[in-house]
Amino acid sequence: MNASRATKLVETVKSMILVVLFALTILLLYFFWGSTPFKDLIRENPPQYETIGLAAMLQPDYVCIHLGGESYAVAEKKFSMMMDCVRAFSESRNLSIQSIEKEGYDEISKYRSMKAVFSYYVPFSAICEAFGVDRIAGADSVDALSELVYIADFDDQMYVADKRANKYYRVTGSSSDSFRALKEEIDAAEGRASYFPLATYMGGEVDNSALCPVSHESSINGAPFEPDGFSKQDEKATGIVKSFFSDNFDFVKRIEEKNGTTIYMYGYGRTVVIAHSDGALEFKREDDDRAAAQIRYLDALERVDAFIAAHGAFEPIYGMELTPYVKDVTIDPGGKRGFRFVFGVEIGGSRVFYQSGEPVVFDVIGGRVSYFKRDLINVNSSDLSASIGKNRVVFPAFDLLWANLEYVADVLEENLQAGAGDTSFDGVVGKVSRFECGYVRAGQDAGSLEAAWAVTIGGIDFYFGLDDGVPMGYRQGQQGGGG
Repeated sequence: MNASRATKLVETVKSMILVVLFALTILLLYFFWGSTPFKDLIRENPPQYETIGLAAMLQPDYVCIHLGGESYAVAEKKFSMMMDCVRAFSESRNLSIQSIEKEGYDEISKYRSMKAVFSYYVPFSAICEAFGVDRIAGADSVDALSELVYIADFDDQMYVADKRANKYYRVTGSSSDSFRALKEEIDAAEGRASYFPLATYMGGEVDNSALCPVSHESSINGAPFEPDGFSKQDEKATGIVKSFFSDNFDFVKRIEEKNGTTIYMYGYGRTVVIAHSDGALEFKREDDDRAAAQIRYLDALERVDAFIAAHGAFEPIYGMELTPYVKDVTIDPGGKRGFRFVFGVEIGGSRVFYQSGEPVVFDVIGGRVSYFKRDLINVNSSDLSASIGKNRVVFPAFDLLWANLEYVADVLEENLQAGAGDTSFDGVVGKVSRFECGYVRAGQDAGSLEAAWAVTIGGIDFYFGLDDGVPMGYRQGQQGGGG
């Protein structure tokens, strides 16, 4: 009996040794005769990044405080406070929303108030859900949120504007102290008015409510940058490329073009990643043939957030991390049911304006990201810190229009042709919709981010030197690209 057991044990050990030897033989053959380095046979986990969060992404272009009359102040980073108050107002108060006339909305806008302004498409219900606001009866009737307004001393209501559809609403509930923090913020802003509507500058001759700073101080100067580094194919860049193919990278076809661009293809071209020679990265995934079902706005944005965590959309290869903001949203891009989200970026608290292209673009079709492109910049944190100086008074915003009238008129006539309309001084002032200062990136090559004014006139973004007001170029419309 013992001999029988010993024999069986020996046979089992022999079998295990044969299996191990066979596996080692296959591995050694692959190592010696294959083209893949040995270290690449060890499966590496793709890098993981933090999600941004829906509330952090869904921020307004700006929040302003109306101090009464024609005086305004800009309330930096106060939207989260505003939404905290709205959430408290919504709790157990059975809020409802009613349509009002534009004249009524214009009238309440004359009172002291705090207003959040959105230029990109976002449903009011999506904002409420993202910030945890209790359901408001009738909120789904507001398609696009353009403005959200709290009127000081009106503790039982707030106002919503959808300027795309020229519709206006009042949200009502029971009176409470939910808006106390906003009222205190408005009171604290008294005496520090720094913006007036353009109509005020023009003595009422031009009807334009766009806010123009009275005088503006800034501490930003130019800072050197390089394009993102995917064309260099270092360890970090390659790791991000691999993350798009999961465990299938060994079966990915790689094509190197003469200009330095590298194309990665999998599954007969159904998944393609392009590391462009200028440092940008592009991802395309072929959609199924069947028509994709429509996806909710927030569900699409959650897909984007998960994609960011998997592939590091806003962390450059070499430089400091950039802060994203939603810049533009397109419904059903290219006729496919879904959304295109275009993101801009901030660095050191100031926006970076691209004269061409966009920092990051996502298409969400059929419940997944089908197209993605990132064209980020690498800025060294020490270089940025060195470029920040003491606050100085910069070129007056309103004087930009006087000093550059001929240039602006020529660009409007060239790009808008017959649609340029009146290009006299009054006509140009009437077309202004935004003044903002930040950094301008000109071209795709390495260079310097230049401190500049960005002024939107007739839908065209004009850039002028922050200190001298000299034209630095322009761009027209969104340039997000797509797959």
